[in-house]
Amino acid sequence: MQMNDLDDAPAFGARLRAERERLGLAVHELAHLCGRTDHTQKRYEDGSQPIPADYLQALHRRTDANVVLIITGE
Repeated sequence: MQMNDLDDAPAFGARLRAERERLGLAVHELAHLCGRTDHTQKRYEDGSQPIPADYLQALHRRTDANVVLIITGE
């Protein structure tokens, strides 16, 4: 993996959406679990807003999402 791959927000967002769907959660459910609005959750998933570390920490603490997969794609 190249360093610039880590900054690929659309890829992060697609993996986040895939994990949310794998967990069987609606956008609003995951947003609520991680302390975000539906609008912000959608922006993370479409890659138009970077996913901050505190969100990933909440995601890890409150769900069974594979945060390493979301970050690395592996």
